[in-house]
Amino acid sequence: MVRCALTGTPGTGKTSISKLLNKKVVHLSDYYEDSSEGTTDSGEWLINLNKLNKIIEKLELDDAFYEGHTSHTLDNINTVILLRCDPSILGKRLSERNYSEDKIRENLEAEALNIILDEALDHISSDKIFQLDTTNLSPDESAKKLTEFMNGSIKLDETFDYSERIMDWY
Repeated sequence: MVRCALTGTPGTGKTSISKLLNKKVVHLSDYYEDSSEGTTDSGEWLINLNKLNKIIEKLELDDAFYEGHTSHTLDNINTVILLRCDPSILGKRLSERNYSEDKIRENLEAEALNIILDEALDHISSDKIFQLDTTNLSPDESAKKLTEFMNGSIKLDETFDYSERIMDWY
């Protein structure tokens, strides 16, 4: 039984890809309101990760994908799939979602600085973290590649360093 976190910076494809998987998917966003301490002025949930973990534990689902940008922080995760995207393309995706310039910049910096990877490494060993680049893949292509990986047909041994992109921004 695999409890797999499907995580990544907003805009990398978590929700779109998860809808195409032939597996049980738990969308963490469905539980944000119940696990939050309220919202920010801009309407973003202030998630209490301890509350979220308790809610997810009660679901008692062992063979599932846990989709969300905080899924890598859940307890008892066996595998982390970290979706990645080149910041130049990620910025376009977030702009199409009408994110504010500040929010776009925050997420591009998070992607370039490997923030989610670093957080995942605080919760699970590096040999259980796999990265998938969605930059040039459609959600269908990404879901197919992820399914092939989960079935053992292919390996995901991609690593990314977008830190040099930051120099172009300043």
